[in-house]
Amino acid sequence: MSLLNNKPNEEDHIDRISDLPSNVIDGILQNLDIRDQVRTCILSTKWRYMWTYVPQLVFPASFFESYEHLDDSSPIVSEIITDVLMRHNGPIYKFFLLIVPDFNFKITVEHLDMWVPLLSRRGIKHLELVGYETGLSHLPYIVFSCKELTKFKLGGFNLSIPPNFSGFKRLLNLNLYNVTFESGALESLISGCQLLEKISIEDCNGFEYFDFSAPSLKVLLLYFDEDVKSICLKKANNLIDLRLIAMDCWVSGLIKSLPKNMQRFSIGSYVLTNKIPYADIIPLTLVKSSFNSIKYLELGAVKLNERKEILYIVNVLKSAPRLVELVVESNGHVDITQASDRSVELECSSCCLNQLKTVNINIRATSHQHAMSLIQFILANSTSLKTLTFNVRLESRELDASMLLSISQDLLLMKRASQSAQVKFIH
Repeated sequence: MSLLNNKPNEEDHIDRISDLPSNVIDGILQNLDIRDQVRTCILSTKWRYMWTYVPQLVFPASFFESYEHLDDSSPIVSEIITDVLMRHNGPIYKFFLLIVPDFNFKITVEHLDMWVPLLSRRGIKHLELVGYETGLSHLPYIVFSCKELTKFKLGGFNLSIPPNFSGFKRLLNLNLYNVTFESGALESLISGCQLLEKISIEDCNGFEYFDFSAPSLKVLLLYFDEDVKSICLKKANNLIDLRLIAMDCWVSGLIKSLPKNMQRFSIGSYVLTNKIPYADIIPLTLVKSSFNSIKYLELGAVKLNERKEILYIVNVLKSAPRLVELVVESNGHVDITQASDRSVELECSSCCLNQLKTVNINIRATSHQHAMSLIQFILANSTSLKTLTFNVRLESRELDASMLLSISQDLLLMKRASQSAQVKFIH
């Protein structure tokens, strides 16, 4: 065959991409950003309308940034979103809109009043509306007409509930971030969603008491500020995963009740040093009645340089016989080289943590004596322990070599109930 023969092969004209199964093409299109999805219409006549059947429309920050050269008063961005929605032919199961504060482009309540009914008619199930420091402050009531929602994420809005709202009957996942609730709005929203399985509430305000009926709730992530005075979860009987993070200092007597079948429980604070001890946040009587099923336990912002806090943790461990993994974080800025009060003497055979396998104890330049007592207690009572990691994060002043050696030697000499337990000392 001559190398000069340029006659095209028939296989060169085969459109292999267009011959792919429709579900594969849908997957390809869904992994493109919205601009590239629309651009596929020029590939061929077969591709001209394929993008109009993609079941999700996503308008992230990068979409807005593509038009940052335009004046904020330009209507082109909202017109593009409207045009995409009007041209779309198939169902729209997911719609994501991130309204970037630097590029508002005059997206208004009127636009949402026009877009949301289009989404509702196309069977929207997953809706994410996020807007920070924009002209859109109050969430339009029209959003509550999306009755088929199974996942709803809302950020940066003021939220009030329309008087005729009967609930999102199919909603399973609710994510609220930086939302300001009008009086009673949070309770009305959650109480109207009886199938809710997961709730995430982060950096929101406008409520003081967290007490509502959520019979199907399994996972709750609550990041709250000092305005929240009490948390009562006795009506969340199916809750198995609870994460509580205080944005500010704890409030004494905060937790009033907990479900009895929790498997994962995390509690912590962004504040480095909490003034309120854990015994005042979660009374031991509540721990003893609610921690029997706990498998994963994370305690953050613990005062590991205080004897009472260590004794409290020991009592917590005695109340959690099914515990598999333990994480203890201490964020206090106490000089580790200073002598603390006398180390806690713990009874090393008072309980048996038969299922505990992994322990992580992390301290930040804090007095280590009480932490060592806690480690000694855990090693002596954990028959199935695989790994215990003691991590000391140094900051202002380094430990001298002799003290590091002393800690290492003490760890090696501690009695272990599990012959396979490994102790890792990291600094």
